Amino acid sequence: MLNRIIKLQAVLEIITNQTATALELLARQSSQMREAIYQNRMALDYLLAEDGGVCGKFNLSNCCLQIDDNKKAVLEIAKEIRKIAHVPIQMWENTWDKDWWSNLLGGPWWKKVGFVFLCALTGLIFYSLPYSLSH
Repeated sequence: MLNRIIKLQAVLEIITNQTATALELLARQSSQMREAIYQNRMALDYLLAEDGGVCGKFNLSNCCLQIDDNKKAVLEIAKEIRKIAHVPIQMWENTWDKDWWSNLLGGPWWKKVGFVFLCALTGLIFYSLPYSLSH
């Protein structure tokens, strides 16, 4: 089951990275298209300058050409998508393969000593409990 989850995780990361790459390509293409449209509009305005440009030639009242360039925002979103999707390599370790003492509480020496002390104290309490109840 764990192998299937890891495989699914890897597939999801690949799909997400491909999606982010597609977003980046589309953002760059959109930016290039925006520049081309402005260049064509300038050329048309130049050719139709005697008639007042494109707006004068076709008698348009709302003739402002504005195309937002969202390239930076889309590239930042793609970067965040990649960051969210990335999962570091995970290795499963069997805890029984290691020394049991180093695995005990898995921390510094004082935790291990404290654990042994608490176990001893608990043992003494349970050992002396029947003796104190009988007297």
